[in-house]
Amino acid sequence: MSEPRRKRDGDKLRPTGEILSGVMASLGLAAKLREREALQQWSAVVGDEVACRSDALRIRDGVLYVRVRSAAWSQELHFLKEQILATYADRLGAGLVRDIRFTQH
Repeated sequence: MSEPRRKRDGDKLRPTGEILSGVMASLGLAAKLREREALQQWSAVVGDEVACRSDALRIRDGVLYVRVRSAAWSQELHFLKEQILATYADRLGAGLVRDIRFTQH
């Protein structure tokens, strides 16, 4: 009769979520998914009235770029910037959105 095989530390079963998290982190996908979530949260963060007059476009190096419909709304959002940043920090954790740039098109 053969001896039972001894398990090595690397042979331990791990939850699928843990494995996927590790793979996503190694590929740099975890950060991209968090950024995507921040873009999707724009409407919930600023409310419907502001969201219908602006679009969260992208996040690059912690800066959220937002297109606004008019100069008046750009100015209004500049006044609300710190509040928006605080709401993002509460919802998604500090550091993901560190600054916001508003552009008009």
